[in-house]
Amino acid sequence: MIDRLQKFYADAISNENLPIENRLTLRISKQDEIILDKNKLSMEEIQLLITLFDEDNTQHFQGNRQDKIIHEWLVEEKEVSKKEIANVITTPIRLIHFSISSDVVEQEEFSVALQGLFPASKSLVWKSKTEGLIIQQIDTDFDDELSINSIIDTLTSDFFVKVSFYIGSPIPHTSEIFTRYQWENHIYNKVKTSFPRKAYFIEQDISIHYLLHSIPEENLTKILKMIAPVKDDKTLLHSVKMYLECNLNASLAAKKLYMHRNTLQYRVDKFIEKTSIDIKQFPNAVSVYIMLLSIEPI
Repeated sequence: MIDRLQKFYADAISNENLPIENRLTLRISKQDEIILDKNKLSMEEIQLLITLFDEDNTQHFQGNRQDKIIHEWLVEEKEVSKKEIANVITTPIRLIHFSISSDVVEQEEFSVALQGLFPASKSLVWKSKTEGLIIQQIDTDFDDELSINSIIDTLTSDFFVKVSFYIGSPIPHTSEIFTRYQWENHIYNKVKTSFPRKAYFIEQDISIHYLLHSIPEENLTKILKMIAPVKDDKTLLHSVKMYLECNLNASLAAKKLYMHRNTLQYRVDKFIEKTSIDIKQFPNAVSVYIMLLSIEPI
């Protein structure tokens, strides 16, 4: 059976890197499943396959009644009353989207650990076996200075999975949650596949990555030729990137890089000399920063 399906739907076969909204997971047996791209199937084919097989996209809910309501509302897109939503979500909040590289055997333990690492987390729902959502309330327990890298290192060492995050923007009103969730879910799914080596995205930078995702590879390669003279100098590029992220403040950048200000200034001048791009000028700084983001990590 599975061989015939794979042969018949060869053009539509995909994997778990496919965004969940485009994914049709058919469970053939306890051991076997096939993931198909809905965009390559007709509505009639999708409905028929769901009828014939155990479509697995909505089988990942775990949690209490509060989490169940959130899962039905956001993930399954079912009608939920405003009263029920108000009873389980108190704004302001922010959404934290996460993705793991493979199934976690101890999913419940992973969920508890994840919520413990993000203070004021009120709910965690799984969108699929490898994707989930945390609703973090912005209250007195909220900590905006979290070390995401430390959280990723902890989860990786404890559960032996690769984890990525998208830390969303604050949402002040309940009426904005559903629309914001859909947009953040869409942009995260697009960007994480284009930048698989980046461990996390934040609200301030994901839009730039989304724009980069939309640039054809051929055009991006041509643009990057502007910094070709220094493309192999990772230390120099890392220093320049920090300088740009510190709003062209050499003293602050040097402090964060644990080096003398004169050393940082020398590297900035070296970049300008070799590329002929004066990154002390704001328009040039923006262009170079976007280029550096496109070749992350550096």
